[in-house]
Amino acid sequence: MKLTEGWTLCGIKILEEKMKKLPIYFHSIGHYIGQKHVFRPEGLGQYQLCICTKGSGVFNAKGISYEINRGHVFFVSPETEHEYYPTTNDWTVIWVVFNGTDVEGFLSYFGFEGAFVRRAGDAVLKEMIKLCENMYLTYNKNNCYSFSLTTNMLTLLEYVDKCEKVKVNDGGNAKGLFAPVIDYINKNYMDFITLDDIASVSNLSKSHFCRQFKTEYGVTPVVYLNRYRVSVAKFLLSTTLESIDVIAGKTGFGDTSYFCAVFKKIEGVTPGQYRQRHEKQ
Repeated sequence: MKLTEGWTLCGIKILEEKMKKLPIYFHSIGHYIGQKHVFRPEGLGQYQLCICTKGSGVFNAKGISYEINRGHVFFVSPETEHEYYPTTNDWTVIWVVFNGTDVEGFLSYFGFEGAFVRRAGDAVLKEMIKLCENMYLTYNKNNCYSFSLTTNMLTLLEYVDKCEKVKVNDGGNAKGLFAPVIDYINKNYMDFITLDDIASVSNLSKSHFCRQFKTEYGVTPVVYLNRYRVSVAKFLLSTTLESIDVIAGKTGFGDTSYFCAVFKKIEGVTPGQYRQRHEKQ
């Protein structure tokens, strides 16, 4: 199966010591049709580059929220809190994870740092997808590291460098207008906060704020808040032994029954079922 034919991923399970000495190396690659919600409050241990090939989603990092559509490329450095989630059922993303002894040097050369979003034209997007297919096939064919994967990574970064920069408030693709609101939610989700509280941060009337927020994010402010709370709850369910009651309180739901109902509506399973599935992985 080719990379772009389905829910596919591959990567190095055990990295040899000599591979770790490379200035830049490929670690893993994947392709998800119907990309699910990803929330990493402590970031990822390595560098990640994602390419949207279909549908729409949202990428949040460093207090800024970006709308991601076909052709958008988003990047995040290690230990940078971030999340991304779909706003359409067909949101499709290719992701590549990489690292190396001098990754920072290469990224500095290209002017890449922290987290950012760029927009690829059709020709560049086509070449990026083709290159990712080649990386996937190269690793699967050899089932071991090939030095060509390192040169592929550099070529992929060159393609990203050719992409158009997406700036805050640029054509609605970066929602800088609502950055204070998102920051408020991120810092206060564990408390009892109302729609009035959230709207007041925007300095807009509540009705106007709700309309604008839904236009930008595709969901109401309350739904966004609940999604964020559920994302934090998923992290706690999979990394701690805290009870569901405690997690409900820590994520601002307070009432456990309400928490379970919202969690199941968003994730399709109860918090207990989610924890059991994670324990089996």
